Amino acid sequence: MAFDSFLAERIRILLKNQAVVFEERKMMGGLCFMVEDKMCCGLVFNKKKKQDLLMARIGLKKQKELSGKRG
Repeated sequence: MAFDSFLAERIRILLKNQAVVFEERKMMGGLCFMVEDKMCCGLVFNKKKKQDLLMARIGLKKQKELSGKRG
């Protein structure tokens, strides 16, 4: 499973600093951070583009606001 361990550690620190109870699961070829048995965010490595990708679960309001935007 390919994912950036440095980015994974940064996510762990952010979640712990917010006192979020989370669980890590290796899935989808990467690492997912689960909160209340739902995926909060995850890391994968895109082999074609050779770059790390962050997947994040966001609310409906933000989804509409951010749809079509790319970083």
